[in-house]
Amino acid sequence: MVCLLGCRDLACGKSLKYLYIVRHGETEWNVLGRLQGRLDSPLTDLGQDHARANGHLIKSLGGVDQLYVSPSGRTTETAYLMNSFTQVNIDFNEALMERDCGEWSGLNPEEIEQSFPLGWAQRATDPYWYQPPGGENLHDMGVRVQSFLEDLYTVEAQRVALITHGVMSKVILKYYLSLGELEVTRIKHPNNLVYRLTFYAQDIDIHRFVAGGEAQPGLLRREAEVDQHPVEK
Repeated sequence: MVCLLGCRDLACGKSLKYLYIVRHGETEWNVLGRLQGRLDSPLTDLGQDHARANGHLIKSLGGVDQLYVSPSGRTTETAYLMNSFTQVNIDFNEALMERDCGEWSGLNPEEIEQSFPLGWAQRATDPYWYQPPGGENLHDMGVRVQSFLEDLYTVEAQRVALITHGVMSKVILKYYLSLGELEVTRIKHPNNLVYRLTFYAQDIDIHRFVAGGEAQPGLLRREAEVDQHPVEK
């Protein structure tokens, strides 16, 4: 549970009670290790199973009042599969889109390291602030999504799900939990995991659900070394 000192003051006294943060199901480029960013690839059969399982999970936990979804193809496909269980309104919002990785888009890590060796090395030492050529860093993403997250406190819905992407998920968690820059780069959000934030008057409680299983407290984190992949694969 996160103390009020570590969460946003806007959460206090507002209607939002549960916030689910869902990553899209596995895609063809996830399997190939290519960085998608603002580009796209379809869900695999396993990715479709991820989406259905996450929809079933949220329904079993009491459902939601609203789905807010990145308009990318992979998140849209995920949303429609999940909504066969949740049966609520879908609102597409560009603020939830994945990191724009600029000239790195569509490449795998080996291709990036070969074509952009200096940038790849800089990213490894400063994963939060490094900005790929023509793209965004995590700070840029936080600026982009902040007003959307603030507006969630003004909606009437008490139970909301966000269907987004691997890096944007980290940025959203940083906002609500006031995480440090290094800590946010260590968060893991695989395709079969759902985070749930529960808002209280003085606290935010966080749980994770993996493959539709039982609730586990806290975030899924990497070890001390930072992730070597700058955007979701």
